[in-house]
Amino acid sequence: MINCELNPGAVGIPYRDASCFLDALEASGSEMHALCIMRHGILAMEGYWAPYRHGQIHGSQSLTKTMTGVALGAAMQEGLLTLDDRLTDIFPEYTCHTAGKPWWDELRVRHIASMGAGMEKQPPVTSTDWQEAFFRMDIVHQPGTAFFYNSVACSMVGACIRKKTDLGLLDFLSDRVLRKIGIDPQHLRWHKHPDGQENGSGGLISDARENALMMELYRQGGVWQGERLLAEDWVRFALWVENPHTGGENTYGGMMWVWKNCFAADGAMGQWALYFPREDMILSLSQTISSMAQDKAVRLAIDRFAGSVQDGETPWTAEEIRSFQARLDNLHIPMPEINRNETALQLFVDKQLRVTEGTAHFYADDLCIFNPGYLAPVQSFGFHRDGDGLILEVTACGRTDCVPVDLNGQRTVTLLTPLNGNPARTVSVAGWCPEDRTLVLEVRWLESCRVHRITFHTLGGSVQITTSRLPVGGFDVPDETALASIESTRS
Repeated sequence: MINCELNPGAVGIPYRDASCFLDALEASGSEMHALCIMRHGILAMEGYWAPYRHGQIHGSQSLTKTMTGVALGAAMQEGLLTLDDRLTDIFPEYTCHTAGKPWWDELRVRHIASMGAGMEKQPPVTSTDWQEAFFRMDIVHQPGTAFFYNSVACSMVGACIRKKTDLGLLDFLSDRVLRKIGIDPQHLRWHKHPDGQENGSGGLISDARENALMMELYRQGGVWQGERLLAEDWVRFALWVENPHTGGENTYGGMMWVWKNCFAADGAMGQWALYFPREDMILSLSQTISSMAQDKAVRLAIDRFAGSVQDGETPWTAEEIRSFQARLDNLHIPMPEINRNETALQLFVDKQLRVTEGTAHFYADDLCIFNPGYLAPVQSFGFHRDGDGLILEVTACGRTDCVPVDLNGQRTVTLLTPLNGNPARTVSVAGWCPEDRTLVLEVRWLESCRVHRITFHTLGGSVQITTSRLPVGGFDVPDETALASIESTRS
């Protein structure tokens, strides 16, 4: 990837359209986190909305499927797999569940890589026996003739690679692809199924530039610096309408969507890496879309921007370059509330709140949708003064973490050690007091798309603790309420 000192005009992006694009993204209502644009293989624009920053990895959700497709393309290049391999030949140990059942003998790798497995149900990704459970499913349509969004089938692509190589997806990709295209495998994290295999359908945690590089490999036809990394047959398969039976405007290719004007690695809440063939452009976004209206607004902004790029250079003035870069350097999501209510704070400072009833949360254990082992109910919260802010002490699973809480409308980022194997460990906590007996904490795990809100409300000798995860239009978690006793920690 070439860096042209981030002068978008050098690759045909007009100044006015670049500015209007940022305006439209910020007006969409979606919470923007990261943007990376490449054109003709050149990094042209890159920006991060604080507290997100360069290099901050971010849950990619179903964008993961496209990275799993990269692994399949690499396996095909080595002759380990073909699109026509039958699943029952790769996993003969499970034919006891498929013998005599319709269509199972026709299920091939091409079908699980294009949402064409013919099923109408899938087992939970959190099952310890998810692979065997997959082979217990009924195939009700001839493979390749219907569409069903089957995440477990996509994870089975990774299982096929592991069966052939005894390597998980990250280990398999590391030297074959990732390092060669400029991605440090140690920078990535990956949610795993309970059996220890990477979740090939939604578990990747990566940054916007890494996602752009993944799609850049497809733009280059699977070849990088003269070396073919992905089988030509796979690239043709991936970048084509393999499954037109979606019933909507968008169709499906190989482990990625085919939108009207681009190929899309599409993860829930707007984790998008888009390849526009006509414009020869890659656009990568990390964000939290929480409504259909926001989704529509962001897509419209992208379509307008893609339609604005020019074939040749569109020179920017020195002042335009300076002011635009300054804007990129100062992007930030809306600041948290400011309400320094000393009356309320005094009720919590130098106190420890021990949970006595119900369940309270702090960690990103809503990610139990990937692995139930992430659950980390809080045993106690403690609060201490720290200059203008607070230090929050959180005890869970036998350990205590100390996290700064900003009370001045800012966000401080803290890196914690992993808990229960959960990849979310970068947290920002802000606080305010909406009334005299209440303290609210905004807890933002930067590897996740969701904002947690913990409300502490005093009730005489106890505290009611309500844990909310703000809705995101999918994977939503109901509020939970707990009671805690109050103990003084002042000596």
